[in-house]
Amino acid sequence: MRDVLADEPALAAELIEPAAAPLLSPLVSPPLTPYEAAGLDLILEGFLLHHGRARHLTPSAPGREVLAGDYCYAHGLVRITGAGDLFVVEALADLIALGAGLVAAGHHASLLALWRGTTAAIAARRGPDEAASGAAFLAAQRALRTTGDASGLAALADGLPPTPGLEQALTR
Repeated sequence: MRDVLADEPALAAELIEPAAAPLLSPLVSPPLTPYEAAGLDLILEGFLLHHGRARHLTPSAPGREVLAGDYCYAHGLVRITGAGDLFVVEALADLIALGAGLVAAGHHASLLALWRGTTAAIAARRGPDEAASGAAFLAAQRALRTTGDASGLAALADGLPPTPGLEQALTR
């Protein structure tokens, strides 16, 4: 991911040293390709620039967080789209939209379940029981969207290793 940000002259000067380790891609097994892993990390960085505490960039002027976040979203989704799995693309697009809605509604506590549950759904998509896990993920998303209940997403992520860095990054 660092390479992508360093290639953009407007962002290269705003990179934080040393680069933070990926938080989400190590949770996906079988693993994402390096290209996809950078995409997932870029999407997270875009979200954090908009709604949390960025891990890779320190925008130098007010308003730059939005521009840098949009850049990260766009480049992250391009990388994820390149894999050709529309379920994953839709899951991440919904993640961005649902996450922004949670922030706007002041429900920051549900962000961790949303990010971890979505990552678990991506991991399950690559595993042997993708149909059942996909249905459970869609039901958990629907519950969050309609009732604000994030427990289904949290349950999906129960088997994942802890991600203390993610919780810290999602807290403004």
